Amino acid sequence: MRYASFATAILSLSAAAHAQTVVNGRLVYGAAFYTRYSPHTALDMINETPGFVLEATSDRRGFAGAAGNILVDGERPIAKSQTLSDILQRIPASQVMRIEIIRGGDDSGHAVVANVVRTRSTSSGVYQVGIEYAGHIPAPNGWVSWSGRSGKTDYSVGANGYGFSRDLPGKRELLDGNSSLTGTRKDESPRTFYQVGINPEVSRSILGGRLHLTGEAFQSRYKENSTVSTFGLSGNLIDFQHNPYSEFNRKLEAGIDFDRSLGPWDLSLSTLLTRNLFSSDVRSTDVATSGAVGSVFQQHVHRATGESIARATLARSWGAAQRIEFGAEGAINTLNQKLALTLDLGSGPFPLPVPNSNLTVREDRGEAYFLHQWTPKGWSIETRLAGEASRLSFAGDTNQSVSLAYFKPSIQIARNIGSRDQIRLHLYRDVGQLDFLDFVSVASPADQRINGGNPNLKPETSWRAEAAADLRFGSEASLSLTLFHYWLSDAKDIVPVSTPNGVVDAPGNIGKGSVDGAHLTFTLPLKAVLSGASLTVDGTLRRSRVTDPLTGKRRELSDYDHRLFKADFRQDLPKHKLAWGVTYTDQPMHVFYRFAEIERDRDSPSLDLWVERPVPGGLKARLSVLSLLGQPQYRERMFFAPDRRGSVTSVERTHRYPGRWLNFTLSSSF
Repeated sequence: MRYASFATAILSLSAAAHAQTVVNGRLVYGAAFYTRYSPHTALDMINETPGFVLEATSDRRGFAGAAGNILVDGERPIAKSQTLSDILQRIPASQVMRIEIIRGGDDSGHAVVANVVRTRSTSSGVYQVGIEYAGHIPAPNGWVSWSGRSGKTDYSVGANGYGFSRDLPGKRELLDGNSSLTGTRKDESPRTFYQVGINPEVSRSILGGRLHLTGEAFQSRYKENSTVSTFGLSGNLIDFQHNPYSEFNRKLEAGIDFDRSLGPWDLSLSTLLTRNLFSSDVRSTDVATSGAVGSVFQQHVHRATGESIARATLARSWGAAQRIEFGAEGAINTLNQKLALTLDLGSGPFPLPVPNSNLTVREDRGEAYFLHQWTPKGWSIETRLAGEASRLSFAGDTNQSVSLAYFKPSIQIARNIGSRDQIRLHLYRDVGQLDFLDFVSVASPADQRINGGNPNLKPETSWRAEAAADLRFGSEASLSLTLFHYWLSDAKDIVPVSTPNGVVDAPGNIGKGSVDGAHLTFTLPLKAVLSGASLTVDGTLRRSRVTDPLTGKRRELSDYDHRLFKADFRQDLPKHKLAWGVTYTDQPMHVFYRFAEIERDRDSPSLDLWVERPVPGGLKARLSVLSLLGQPQYRERMFFAPDRRGSVTSVERTHRYPGRWLNFTLSSSF
């Protein structure tokens, strides 16, 4: 959707005159509002915008849904593999004129969207360099971006690199079915990671419109050298496993967007191509106390994925208060995986079959929609009718094809209360994203199980009802509350899949279900009690209910984020040219209901402390202490026989300690 054409001159004047204004229903934060934070990038500014949170979009189907809740100069970024944070980080703060908060929805279905409006009057750049130290080798990281204009061509180029060297030691308790201790295990897991990327972007006026080209080249490598030592109750070593693992990832993306006016109509044509190459190797060696090798599992995975999208939209205003838009999108998604798993018991390796591990998948999908927006005084009513059809084809270990079709209506009604507050009601049908990795199987030798793939998996669908209130108090305080209920069909969970070699657990559909929840975001200035301080909280609570396909009992969804919470405290001390803050990020407990196992996983909650200040040379220095509390990751595996309807046979509880690490950065504009 194109927003830049709405009252551009008025917005520019208003934003320059005030830190925060309301123009045509938009909350406008001029560049002056962010001066106290000494921002270097648009990401710094977005992070300090009251009441706005970047939305993760990986679970949305289609280009529009997955593009996120950010616009740049009124246009949606032409990217899917790049994160919104990466895109905003490449925009120098000196080029940002204002940030507009648009409430009431857009054609992607997001209720609140931020539009970053730039000026290209001058060329400028921004960079950051730093190191991370976690008790091992210091790892460098950094990024740089330059934006400029040559004649009628606007261009920018960015590059980034990141790496770490950490350890993740742990300890495990081994219990029998009566919760009596039977032994312990010790984990050592030193690991290293690096990634590098480059992101060019070019745009210019041509053929009566504006042509915009984007691209990304990205490469990463990860290695870990894990060992597991098993001890008896007397502390004697009874088993040793060595599980080195490595993976390599390479990604290329290219996007083209062309916009122009055709009389009263606005035409937009977009194409996006993404190609990804992934490979991994794991070798699991079991060694007896005598030093003799008992067994060696070895697995190699090679996976190539691709996505090709073409999209066209045609939109126009209809009178002073109405707007219509037509759109169509076609996509081809592909995956090709090859897997080889072998076992060596001392006489040489021999292959082990893994069902659905060597598979080629292709999806051909088409979607069309009609959008109508009506904005009578104080109201905004958006109606959207969309339909999609797709065909999935499988070849290799499974040979089959399936056709799918879905109707996706949506209506959202927003009511402005005064000039700053708004309430919204949204009813719509959603179709979940298909993760092609759910179709293919891989082995996990360290866990002694097959993570199965299921070509019979269908997208989860749901009817969703949301009621939201967005309240603003002055220019800095805000509160947003959303209550929601989802009626699920074909709920995605874990199901037992029968194979010639037994039952494996795989993603599958388990029928109907429901989700209830609330999402709260608020920004609270604390200057009345603490000068220059503010608190931002973002939290979500969800309650899901489905019927277990094995036991027939009601339970929660597997692998579902039932609780999300993040709190940011910040204090700016301009007299001391100093700012500091604390961020706490909680982690939800994920529960996996497998055929003969219940697994509970929780990543490490993190309390991070940071301090920053300007230093000579126009630089900003920032020192962060990450994972200050050193809270452990937690994992529990509870095993049953013959399945979850039977008795508990054993339990394994694991605590892994990420430790603390330091991150020091220097950033500046040029």
